[in-house]
Amino acid sequence: MSNKKLAEKFLKCIGLERGADIDQTSLLLNTLPPKKLAAKGLAIINLTSENIKTGLGGRTILELKNDLGGHESESIVAGDIRTGDIVRIDKTASSTKKKPKTEETDTACEGVVTRVSQTSIVITIDENFEEKILNIANDKLWIVKISNSITYKRMESTMRKLSEIESIPNELIQILLNEAKYIPPQESQLKQSFSSLNFFDENLNQSQQNAINFAINSPISIIHGPPGTGKTYTLIELIRQLVQKGQRVLVCGPSNISADTILERLNGKLPGDQLLRIGHPARLLSSNLQHCLDIVSTTSDGGQLVNDIKKEIDDTIKKIKKTKSYREKKAIWQDVKELRKELRIREKKVTHEVIKQAKVVVATLHGSSSRDLLSIYNSQPGLKLFDTIIIDEVSQSLEPQCWIPIINHLQSDVKKLVLAGDNQQLPPTIKLDNNDNVKDILATTLFDRLVSNYGDSFKKLLDTQYRMNKSIMEFSSQKLYNGELKADDSVANILLPDLTNVEQNDYTEFPVIWYDTQGDFPEKDSADDDELVSSKYNDMEAYVVHLHIKRLIESGVQQAHIGVIAPYNAQVSFLKKLLHGDHPQIEISTVDGFQGREKEVIILSLVRSNDTRSVGFLAEERRLNVAITRPKRQLCIVGDMETITQGSKFLHDWVEWNETNAELIYPDPDDIL
Repeated sequence: MSNKKLAEKFLKCIGLERGADIDQTSLLLNTLPPKKLAAKGLAIINLTSENIKTGLGGRTILELKNDLGGHESESIVAGDIRTGDIVRIDKTASSTKKKPKTEETDTACEGVVTRVSQTSIVITIDENFEEKILNIANDKLWIVKISNSITYKRMESTMRKLSEIESIPNELIQILLNEAKYIPPQESQLKQSFSSLNFFDENLNQSQQNAINFAINSPISIIHGPPGTGKTYTLIELIRQLVQKGQRVLVCGPSNISADTILERLNGKLPGDQLLRIGHPARLLSSNLQHCLDIVSTTSDGGQLVNDIKKEIDDTIKKIKKTKSYREKKAIWQDVKELRKELRIREKKVTHEVIKQAKVVVATLHGSSSRDLLSIYNSQPGLKLFDTIIIDEVSQSLEPQCWIPIINHLQSDVKKLVLAGDNQQLPPTIKLDNNDNVKDILATTLFDRLVSNYGDSFKKLLDTQYRMNKSIMEFSSQKLYNGELKADDSVANILLPDLTNVEQNDYTEFPVIWYDTQGDFPEKDSADDDELVSSKYNDMEAYVVHLHIKRLIESGVQQAHIGVIAPYNAQVSFLKKLLHGDHPQIEISTVDGFQGREKEVIILSLVRSNDTRSVGFLAEERRLNVAITRPKRQLCIVGDMETITQGSKFLHDWVEWNETNAELIYPDPDDIL
């Protein structure tokens, strides 16, 4: 497909997806008052400004605390608002005072959450709203979680750049567009390369070593990492090998967690000054802040020169807060703008030097097109910044996202692209649900499209997993990985009684248990007057989960070793209310919350049980695959086999496998209640 056709197709789809996302957010914000949004975990109300200061990169930092109203014991209830979320900050209706006509009526600001605690929430204000926040800092405030329009803008910008390319000399991009034949490295080349490789990690298995060797010698490769197969360890070794060969590497992931996971593992494996993390400091793991561009730039020799101007900005901002006159605030703010302009010029020179010194630059896919990175090309035409681009968790990324580092670093003339992920685990999240054609286009990842076009020509499977008992792994291996996935000897037969102080009994000695509710516990719907979207829950299944947890803990299993997964938010909420009082260390989440995670025990509540045999999105094979491959020693399923088996061929086969291989228990309602 030509670059223009591909770009036009994605531009249309991105526009529709952005519209669906905005509509969903607007529906909530326009329909529910702040108190109801707070009850849903989407907002925090009754806040007041504690402090405003200048942070890294000259950004304005707002610290909020609870407006206690005399109740000093009250703490902030953050709900679903977490570090890294985009939020809107505004005055509460009760704090609106009569203002001079010259003042703006739209007082809402936006920023990113830096830190959340029981006593405060810290937000880095978007530079477009810095003046506004100072005008409402003395008011009673509330914040609400909103969608991130920047991600869509960057995808659209990248697609427009792709469509404007007149000729494509780069072989890598020709392969991605299916306009060039992929020529794999010769077997003799691979053998010679392998014999000369000295692996830093001596514990890598044969499939990991083969994948690394292939990636070193091929212009494009896909490292296919099923659950527990050490994909990240493989990437770390590959990066070290590439750096040793003198290459500069750009490593990207769809989320800050995916990028930070790579950087954490690289820390200590490469000299600190060779590692650099591009991204908003508020969104990074604290352990990675030492590699953050903003911090490295500030603490470098050149960075010391900007500290004086930062102090001057802080002092000027304090004057604004003390000034009541709107006209005076405006004048002082103009001084701040001039100081910030000078600060950015000085910082730009420092950041460029820091970036050029790094051997490995880590960023999110969107962060790979940051102003700090791309401005280097403008100031130094002809500079080739990177030799290789690595995209991790490619199967969780929309294809237009994956083009962001590729297109925005065309000047580097990158010769090598490595994709890593698993197309049998969770796909990227898509909000659009009323257009199947567009949904299918966006749901087809770059991993999927390349395998469709080229088969397994450059896909290398990691075939040994180090997480789970072989019985837990078996069904997924057979149905999703062509039976090629195997358990390493170190985990093949692990069970709960192998753990310290865990006794062997009917509830600990089996790797797979299914509590078959036999249709006796029908599902319920959470819809009520306050709910905009209904969700399913099953209270009786939750009580079965509680019963099994009680039996495990009595057998010596630690709370922290247990995880509970449910496919529906309503069931997750019900389980949290039921369990967290007595078992606060047990993690309870949807499937999405456990992607990339593991526990000694996972209890999976399937929820669906009805006369019509409707299973909803339980029929999504990849979602179920993630759920059943999180446990190491025991998978406990709670559900109605009769409903589940009729949901799809895949579910029928899964139930059939469990009927033969799992320990079946038929719960008695009298034992549960």
